[in-house]
Amino acid sequence: MTFNLIKYLTENSIPHSVSESGAIDIPGDLDLSDNKDATTLPDDLTVGGSVYLRRTQITTLPEYLTVGGDLDLRETQITILPDNLMVGGYLNLGGAQIVTLPENLTVDGHLNLGGTQIVTLPENLTVDGHLNLGGTQITTLPKSLKVGGGLDLGRSQTTNLPENLRVGGSLDLRCTQITTLPENLRVGGSLNLRATQIITLPDYFTCRSLYLDPEGFSNVAFRKNCGNNNRTIFAVWTGEMFHIAAGPFYGPIEQFEDAVDQKYSGEAAEAYKQAGRDCINELKEKLSTRPQ
Repeated sequence: MTFNLIKYLTENSIPHSVSESGAIDIPGDLDLSDNKDATTLPDDLTVGGSVYLRRTQITTLPEYLTVGGDLDLRETQITILPDNLMVGGYLNLGGAQIVTLPENLTVDGHLNLGGTQIVTLPENLTVDGHLNLGGTQITTLPKSLKVGGGLDLGRSQTTNLPENLRVGGSLDLRCTQITTLPENLRVGGSLNLRATQIITLPDYFTCRSLYLDPEGFSNVAFRKNCGNNNRTIFAVWTGEMFHIAAGPFYGPIEQFEDAVDQKYSGEAAEAYKQAGRDCINELKEKLSTRPQ
């Protein structure tokens, strides 16, 4: 039996309107989660709020579907998305059977592809929010990828990043097979390189905080058991300047020492600051012997 959306909306007192051409406009949300009768959606459907289709029997979405809020497709049998899909909020595909995304897809909110079977991303993909690719089979990212929020590649099969990649939020590369970072990498939040195959940092990159396993890097110098939290702090060279990383802090030695003075005093402050200086001095020596 074909699912009659208009009948469903009417019986459940969900505000909606139908044009002379049959186009349906729902100003609020449409929640069909766990509805076993919902197998299809009609064409020319516009939803001003969010659409929840989790665990429905729907296998395809109609052309020109417009969703002003979130679109929840978790645990559905949908394998492809229509070319003209517009989502104003969070597009959640976690655990769905999706295998491909349309070209030129733009998501104003977050895009969750974690746990899907997608192996490639389309050119000109734009995600204004967070892009979650954790645990996917994706090996490379398109050169034109734009991510306004964070990018999570943790435990994915990604092996390299495009040159000049810019991520507005944090970039998580934990447990990936990536071996090098591209030059001119720009990360607006934290950069997490723990449990990766990376052993050197590029000469130029930017981020707001940096997390890595310093023992595995050839161009990093570190000291353990620093400060009240027994942190491992380390020095890196980027942008023609030495930076100190200490937990969420990441910046030049002068800023590091100012931050230490705000939390510590006396011998404790001096010992912590000296550890940062020692890291930089050791790194200077390392870099001076590096082949040109």
